Amino acid sequence: MNSNRKGLIIASILALILAILVVYSKGFESILYKYFSAKSAQGSRTLLVVYFMEHIWMVLLSSFIAVTLGGILGIFVTTNYGHEFKDILLKAVSLGQSFPSPALLALTVPILGYGIKGALIALVVYALMPIIYNIIIGIEEVPKDIIDAAKGMGMSETEIYTKVKIPLALNVILGGIRTALVINISAATLAAAVGAGGLGVLVVNGVRTFDMVLILEGAIPVTLLAIIVELLLKELQQQLMWNQ
Repeated sequence: MNSNRKGLIIASILALILAILVVYSKGFESILYKYFSAKSAQGSRTLLVVYFMEHIWMVLLSSFIAVTLGGILGIFVTTNYGHEFKDILLKAVSLGQSFPSPALLALTVPILGYGIKGALIALVVYALMPIIYNIIIGIEEVPKDIIDAAKGMGMSETEIYTKVKIPLALNVILGGIRTALVINISAATLAAAVGAGGLGVLVVNGVRTFDMVLILEGAIPVTLLAIIVELLLKELQQQLMWNQ
């Protein structure tokens, strides 16, 4: 069994476990109560599936915005028109990612108030760095000889990007997107602090009440989801490169 197939099998098993935990959340809670202490035996008043869907929605929406925006900006600064803005863009996204995530979320509250809007901005900012950085590195590492050959064949700048630069840089670009999605899955847990919902609600409530069951009920699905996405995107990345 090769490593690719093994990763896919592990992801499938973990996905099945995650689905069981989410659907049968009360049974999941009862198991946790047997082994961990809790302030109350009632558990979460809201079903785990509700928090899980909120979490998935935040991750998907923020990741879509980050990939779209990061793709546009990353490709733009590798062109002759946007090359002078490359250093400024890289410094900006590096600053955004180095900023503590709780502080970044807190800064959005006075402007946008509590809710998903501020959380989305913070998640997009955190996901931009690996996407933009990998796009720039991937495109700039395309051998100059290949680009010159494409120009010699009469390709336009747009054709060189769509048929040469981006396909050759695809492996590096997908690596950045994979990293961004895994970051978003984990970082979305903090969004509960600004009223955005998600699995972080359980973690935050558990920390506030010193309830280990609530903490684990939120943390375990997040961890499983991050591992599953990492394995599946790695498999997709390898399949795309193999097809090329």
